[in-house]
Amino acid sequence: MAALVGRTTKQALLRAKPALSNPQAWILGSLAIGGGAVVAGAMAQPTFASDLVLHPPKFPWTHNGPLQSLDHASIRRGYEVYKQVCAACHSMQYVCYRNLVNVIMTEDEAKAEAEEALVEDGPNDVGDMFERPGKLSDHFPSPYKNEEQARAANNGALPPDLSYIVQARHGGEDYIFSLLTGYSDPPAGVKLMEGQHFNAYFPGGAIGMAQALYNEIIEYSDG
Repeated sequence: MAALVGRTTKQALLRAKPALSNPQAWILGSLAIGGGAVVAGAMAQPTFASDLVLHPPKFPWTHNGPLQSLDHASIRRGYEVYKQVCAACHSMQYVCYRNLVNVIMTEDEAKAEAEEALVEDGPNDVGDMFERPGKLSDHFPSPYKNEEQARAANNGALPPDLSYIVQARHGGEDYIFSLLTGYSDPPAGVKLMEGQHFNAYFPGGAIGMAQALYNEIIEYSDG
């Protein structure tokens, strides 16, 4: 396509300006070919919906260096944020209590943490299901029994599981941080449906999850 545009433009220039010298004609012809290639290249580039979404900035996380690692105290605080805020709507069904051992808790602390949860088990000897304290081998309990119950409680939206949410979202932790802190009033002309909130980092801007994090609403074990 670029070659065709270039040849056509060059021929038109030569026909329109017969008095041009050969060097001038070749210069203009080269410019026409180059311009045609630029136009054709631009036309060949697809436009994606993601190009219209506000992309999160890059944050200087301390664990991104080649010789750096996650801060275990921060991981513990992150778990406490999940437990006190996120767990009301979001599951982490692929994480077990044993995954906390030697990461943010000792084995005894993780056992005590698991025992705070009531886990459905069974059937027992008479065929009934029952509840028991959690064990290290148990997965984190989900806030809803099934997808239908989750959607019914959230105006039809399904809260995503957070087990691998960083890997599952473009931008990783930059996106998660920007989303959680990116709530604002909708700009002029943007209308939201009932139960929706504006967040520039969410595709489309309208998100069903209300702002969840505020200053001084979370109690951390380390103060």
